[in-house]
Amino acid sequence: MSTSPHQPQQPLPPRQTPRPRLLVPDVARGMALLGIALANVTTGWILTDRSGPDAHFGGVDTLADQVYVIFAAMFVHVRGLPMFSTLLGFGVGLIAMSLWRRGFPLPRARAVIVKRYGFLALFGALHCLFLFMGDIMMLYGAMGILIGLLLSLTDKVLLRVAYVLFGLQVVSGIGIGVAAMLVDTSGLDLGSTSPAESYLGLVGEQALALLAQVASIPFTGLAVLPAMLVGFVWARRGTLAGGHRKELWVWALIAAAIILGIGLPWGLSAAGFLDPSLGGALNAANSCIGMLTGPGIVAAATLALEPLQHRGARPWFLWPLVALGKRSMTGYVLQSVFFLALVYPFTLNIGPDFSAAGQAALAAGVWLATLVIACALEATGKPGPFEWVHRRLSYGKTMRPELGAVLTDVPGAPAHPPAAPGLPSGPPTGPQPGAFPQQAAAPHAFGPPSQPQRPEEDWRRGSGPA
Repeated sequence: MSTSPHQPQQPLPPRQTPRPRLLVPDVARGMALLGIALANVTTGWILTDRSGPDAHFGGVDTLADQVYVIFAAMFVHVRGLPMFSTLLGFGVGLIAMSLWRRGFPLPRARAVIVKRYGFLALFGALHCLFLFMGDIMMLYGAMGILIGLLLSLTDKVLLRVAYVLFGLQVVSGIGIGVAAMLVDTSGLDLGSTSPAESYLGLVGEQALALLAQVASIPFTGLAVLPAMLVGFVWARRGTLAGGHRKELWVWALIAAAIILGIGLPWGLSAAGFLDPSLGGALNAANSCIGMLTGPGIVAAATLALEPLQHRGARPWFLWPLVALGKRSMTGYVLQSVFFLALVYPFTLNIGPDFSAAGQAALAAGVWLATLVIACALEATGKPGPFEWVHRRLSYGKTMRPELGAVLTDVPGAPAHPPAAPGLPSGPPTGPQPGAFPQQAAAPHAFGPPSQPQRPEEDWRRGSGPA
């Protein structure tokens, strides 16, 4: 069929170019898993009868041990945990923003998040009982549920809560550190716990640990909640997508100050270059104040990867970390499987005789094994098995939250819901500073200027994006 030369030609719709997935969360999760393996091998998996400040790191016998202990004090202990806490809060924020854009009313959005993180807490309880008593997923699940109940609070309120809790951690760290210097603990035997001699005995011990963890959630939750709240707000604001360099630099400098001001002298003390009596005090201070490094390390990673993100570049050397970061739950659980098979007397019993550097090498090997598995899954386009099960249980057969029929007249539903899940109902009118493909666009990356952009405001007044 020919077209008349006098008939105006209809313009073609603009071609949609998929935005690159944010690098920072995946890369940071992949690296955090290495830090978690290095920290847990000496504090949760291999129990030694050593004493002194170097016992926390596995013991110092050689120059390699000294070098590693300094590195670990600066970049490992209480670094991966707060980093992962920040990223987990960021993930809750991404889910909340996606639900808001898709028109979920507040009660339904809360139910989706509570269900998802309830299953995470359940996974954590099973992990604690059968694999590793130092599990963190149960605590993360409980705090994810709490944040899900706080969706209607403003960023300002949430950040105030986070900063107050961070302040309490700093005060507590200083107080505990000073107390550790004043109180003589040389008579305490903290390293004589013997590992279980059978798997059944281990499960019995871990059952008691599980009960203790459940009972302590109101207290331990206060340790990870502030970093999670910061990450949650960052997701709502699009902080990691660009345009917030000043805030990111402030957090990066805070982390650097803690690493240099506490981590470095702690490492030097444990390695024997400074007074060993400082080790206990600095360790105690780091256990609290170190939680502030979480947002700072994520901020530093964001600043470092910003040029690559803007160019849409995906260097080959980051691909393995991205693969593992996408499958962080699988990587974390697999660490426990490998450690369980390696370090106990009733398994291979590898590691108890190693000093700091040897135990670190063992942990790095475990992390590398999980990295290889993640790369194989990425190459074949398959999700992590634990991520798949978690998503299936949380969302059902569709593997995504479902609202059902469009609820335009239900309080909390948007007056003009998006034309498709995750897409704007109106054309963007300005620059779009980044987005989260396969999840949601950055919080301020769509809609006309007059369109409300704050989900907490819409949910509080019982409406959605207009």
